[in-house]
Amino acid sequence: MKFLDLFWGKERKRNSLIDDLTDFYKKNKGIVFSYFLKVTGSPEESEELTQETFYQAVKSIHRFKEQSSLKTWLLQIARNVYRNKVRSWVRDQKLYSITEDIDLHGDDSQNPQRISIQNQSRNEIQAVFLKLPEDYRDVLVFKEIEGLTHREIAQILNKTPQTTKVLLYRAKQKFKELYEEEVIRHEETM
Repeated sequence: MKFLDLFWGKERKRNSLIDDLTDFYKKNKGIVFSYFLKVTGSPEESEELTQETFYQAVKSIHRFKEQSSLKTWLLQIARNVYRNKVRSWVRDQKLYSITEDIDLHGDDSQNPQRISIQNQSRNEIQAVFLKLPEDYRDVLVFKEIEGLTHREIAQILNKTPQTTKVLLYRAKQKFKELYEEEVIRHEETM
């Protein structure tokens, strides 16, 4: 099977390689970027990691065995790219900010106290999420946010579907436990 037939099928309109790669990127960028945004909290880092994922995908297309969907294969590459980046951050001892800019569009008459509470809640959720083990974060993002099946998640994580179900359950339990601790800690400091 030809290289680009993997992406578009045999009946695809024949374009230049650049056009085909651009179409492939546009069609699949959203799910990869969304994954990175959930695990990093940074649009800038997410964009950089998304670019790296597509670079790695094109570079390693010869290894795609069609045993999974293209989406699953891309998310598997994305997960590996993220793991490598985390190792790099740890190795370089870079500090990473998990705070995200809150976009406050609309009416200026919004209650400042309500906005402050919303910002605090988002920061607490992001902080708790980043305390979870990597497999827990991944399974939560893939299942609860991206809506993947346990079979697809299993392919990405190189686990069985049953194992991903257990991971999801444990991830939810751990998130609840850590979030309750965070809320109690926050209330004690007030």
